[in-house]
Amino acid sequence: MTGMPFQALATAARLSLTADRLKPAQQVLGLQSAVAYFDGPLGHLLLFRGGENFRFYLKGRHEVGVAGGTAAGAFVVDLAAAGHALIRSPRPGAAFPNSYHPDVLAYTSADGGTTWLSAPVAAVDWAAGTVTVDRPGNATRVAVYFTTGDGEFELRIVRPLGSDVASAKLFGGALRSIHETDQTNARSAPTFGSEGREYPLPPQFRLELAVRSRTPIVFDRYAQHELSLPVFDTPIRVLDAAQLNAQAELKLRGGTL
Repeated sequence: MTGMPFQALATAARLSLTADRLKPAQQVLGLQSAVAYFDGPLGHLLLFRGGENFRFYLKGRHEVGVAGGTAAGAFVVDLAAAGHALIRSPRPGAAFPNSYHPDVLAYTSADGGTTWLSAPVAAVDWAAGTVTVDRPGNATRVAVYFTTGDGEFELRIVRPLGSDVASAKLFGGALRSIHETDQTNARSAPTFGSEGREYPLPPQFRLELAVRSRTPIVFDRYAQHELSLPVFDTPIRVLDAAQLNAQAELKLRGGTL
């Protein structure tokens, strides 16, 4: 990005943005809306390169109450009946019972959802869309996180402009399609943007993950979403913020500097 109005303070370092680096947003079910975002940090210029492979698996969340007096043991959560789409990804996972499967996780709460404890998943019927959880007797709520196939998503870089925004799309598609893809295979793995293009994320620009889905997608410490978004990070001193932002937006829209 020659000619940009900044001074590089060090050589660019290659790193990966992971799910724990993104902050939760306010999803609107059924409408395309942000579920998570990452704001470009002050003093850094991040750069995504078109054609780079990335990893991307999102879990939906479904929570149910438990009737008083329900005995401890097997508790069936019917995701399909609740309108959700349970997907089995190509990622390897141990046989059930299992507390750490990459596609299905369960938690129980004995205090109305204030605190949650991991619970073993006893069985999953992938075709029927049901998850059987080994529930302790005192649990009044059960939450299941599952790789979801409902809806579409988009990864984009956004420049806030008052009440409007200017954005550039890095990738988008159906959640079912990307979750059923073998992302370890270089030939089938998803890739950012257009080959040969660069997508800058200057300070205070936003990387946004937007989703249109009927299923809640919650960015919390329980979901264990699998994201690995490769990026180059350069520490910089900004010399002209207005010019930096304008030229970055031009680059994001496909222009040249």
